[in-house]
Amino acid sequence: MATLFGEMMGRILLDLSDEVVRRLDDLKQSRNLPRAELLREAVDEYLERHTQVAVIEAFGLWSEHDVDGVEYERTLREEW
Repeated sequence: MATLFGEMMGRILLDLSDEVVRRLDDLKQSRNLPRAELLREAVDEYLERHTQVAVIEAFGLWSEHDVDGVEYERTLREEW
């Protein structure tokens, strides 16, 4: 494992199409960054976006229920 800024880093072998590699190389040239850094940024953004989607999708899970949340909690606690 390698380290970057004191963080342990794992390696992943990734197969990409020639077209994606070409586009990545174009971006590498324009941003003056190594491919690996561009891919780390892309993965970080992807994971952040999907984490936000999961949180957003969790809101309103009980919206179709006609049960008051506080009343439901009291009912559950009475079972203890």
